Amino acid sequence: MAVFNNQAYSALVKDLLNDAFYLDSRSNRGTISTIRQYAEVIIRKVLDLSNEDYVTLGNRKILEKIKLRSNNNPLLLKALENITTIGNKCTHTQTLGQITEQEVEKTIEHLFDLYAYLFVHYFNEHRFGINEEIQSSFSILPPIIRYIVLEHLFEQDKENVAIIDKLSLATLKAFDEARAIAWLDEQKEKLLNMASVTPEAALDLKTKLGESTAQIIISQGPNMYDLCVDRVRTVSQTIQEKGCLYDDFESAVDLYKEKGIVKGELDEITDFNNLMEFVYLGRKARLNERLQQKDSYIIMDNLSFETNS
Repeated sequence: MAVFNNQAYSALVKDLLNDAFYLDSRSNRGTISTIRQYAEVIIRKVLDLSNEDYVTLGNRKILEKIKLRSNNNPLLLKALENITTIGNKCTHTQTLGQITEQEVEKTIEHLFDLYAYLFVHYFNEHRFGINEEIQSSFSILPPIIRYIVLEHLFEQDKENVAIIDKLSLATLKAFDEARAIAWLDEQKEKLLNMASVTPEAALDLKTKLGESTAQIIISQGPNMYDLCVDRVRTVSQTIQEKGCLYDDFESAVDLYKEKGIVKGELDEITDFNNLMEFVYLGRKARLNERLQQKDSYIIMDNLSFETNS
């Protein structure tokens, strides 16, 4: 049973996020100092510690526990090192110079890396693509966090078509169409020879239709390169016409509450819901008129691409 309790930290996280992101006229120094405090909460989550456990980012014992728990994960360790360094600079009084907007932006990027590690760790235990509802809920996270997660998962599991599909779309939404197509072109030789049907979908087809019929359907389906390029261009066109449905936590809070909680009692579902609850904890919803018209959007990254086979 988990020791870390999301709700126990609800008030603290709400205050920290408010001071870091929602408070008018907050200084750059104060923003970074508060993000450093919030990073300590995330480390408690990573290590599954209670509020009674002593945690500071610079503590050697804590750092050793993090290395052991994460198997020296570079994404986590590098983000933690950077937040600790800039956080100390903004917390102590030796630094007298101005703290820049660029330093704030870099600190937020490292914070996103911490978020991403939580999901990388989760999907290392529960392979990405097994549960379609979890995939769909995962797509409610900000595109840049999805991109970081999927980029790391791809390096570990390059044959996973679900990762390839979602990574191409996350690249589009986090950056632009050109970058997404460029990434697909880098993988083109391999993707042209890769079927666009997941092993789980193939097994389902064989069970329902028989081996021979399933093989015909699979063989006639598009390869992963053609499928992903088509989806990236289709979604890009929708974004150009209507804009992104959501692009940060604040614009997606209401959608998360409505669609993001996966039903079920399995450990993989409980653990995923717990993570999503944690990263949305303390986030303030911002009016998002596009969500009122979400049915008119082609939300391709929430569709099951196996149906294209």
